[in-house]
Amino acid sequence: MTHSLKGKVEAVLFLTGRALSVADIAEKLHEPLEDVEEALLDLLHDYACREDGALEIDDAEGYIVQVKEEYQAVVNQMVPVELSIAATRTLAAIALHGPLLQSDLIKTRGSAAYDHMKELLSHQLVAKRRKDKSYMVSVTSKFHEYFKFAGDKDELKALAMHLAEPEPELILDEIEDTALSA
Repeated sequence: MTHSLKGKVEAVLFLTGRALSVADIAEKLHEPLEDVEEALLDLLHDYACREDGALEIDDAEGYIVQVKEEYQAVVNQMVPVELSIAATRTLAAIALHGPLLQSDLIKTRGSAAYDHMKELLSHQLVAKRRKDKSYMVSVTSKFHEYFKFAGDKDELKALAMHLAEPEPELILDEIEDTALSA
């Protein structure tokens, strides 16, 4: 198992925003099931050893990276109360990689992203316009006003790197690779 496979598994779990089986992860990464299982076990061990970390991997119905219950209040202060964590991750993917086709977003985030899009559209944080058989989606000026971004993707990437632990550059690179290759 390569070190980068563990990072890729973590990126998929973080970016997808829904519980995935080992087989789902292996399929998304085009990696052998056994290698993904090994990387996932190593990642689970890493998260279990991080007592002060804000994230955990929940494996009740598949695997997903989520905020620990004791840190949920911090998350609620940073995002609108009515905006779900999964929708926030979809919004982050749009902000980092947009404008992008909604069909590509669905490939990366899964079919639940249709619901996330409805939620984000209702808050006017994203816009979509028809492009061939899909829609082109992008963040709106309200997104930039609310999150205090001037439209600079480098600034957004810097914030993501600042918030990501333990290896922000690796995690950001893996998220970008996963989002672009899915």
